[in-house]
Amino acid sequence: METKPQQFRAKVAEQIIINEKFRFVHLELIEPDRLEFLAGQYISIDMGEGYRRSYSIVSSPSEGHAVELCVDITPGHKGSQFFQKLKPGDEVKFIAPLGRLVMTEADKQREKQLLFVATGSGIAPLRSMILDLLEDKGDKRLIRLFWGLRFVKDMFWEEEFRLKHESFPNFHYKLMLSKPPVKWPLLAGYSTHEIKALELDDTWGVYLCGNPEMITEVKALAEKKGVPENQIHFEKFF
Repeated sequence: METKPQQFRAKVAEQIIINEKFRFVHLELIEPDRLEFLAGQYISIDMGEGYRRSYSIVSSPSEGHAVELCVDITPGHKGSQFFQKLKPGDEVKFIAPLGRLVMTEADKQREKQLLFVATGSGIAPLRSMILDLLEDKGDKRLIRLFWGLRFVKDMFWEEEFRLKHESFPNFHYKLMLSKPPVKWPLLAGYSTHEIKALELDDTWGVYLCGNPEMITEVKALAEKKGVPENQIHFEKFF
């Protein structure tokens, strides 16, 4: 059941600098003190002076007392500046839950195999969905995740997803770099190269978040391989 969006107040409990590009932010809810949302949804943060910015929730819906975000601070815009100034104890106001990048009961009936594709911080809503499916719902369907980053220095959560694969045999994960160093031993290039080799059909559900070019290309590839348009999901705001 979807929950109507409402205003929340939260306190910054933790902000971890993952690397020079990404930050992990843990917001502990104050009022209301619980948020019911669907994996894949996002929040709209009030940054003052009439400015708002949307960020996907990276945590599982089972953590209803808090909201966790993965923020790319490199664009240098007001959103980036807002998070760079935040410190533990600061209060944040936001509206939630928002967004349609969710898996409905009808989707679950149609989609017998799942493909998740992300670039950069677009991993956020997909991580929430994967945690929800594997850990909270015990979903046994085949789940493939392709995640594209640019440089080695951008990498994070690779160990987390590797351990997920070891714990859940139905989960398969590949991280690839578009700008790898010389003699890089792992996957290089773009997610779309790997997807071209997949045998997709009308039993698949495809969930996308990242740069618009990736979404356009993967959507076209999936449709060409027989995935119905209503089984290809992505968020408009990203």
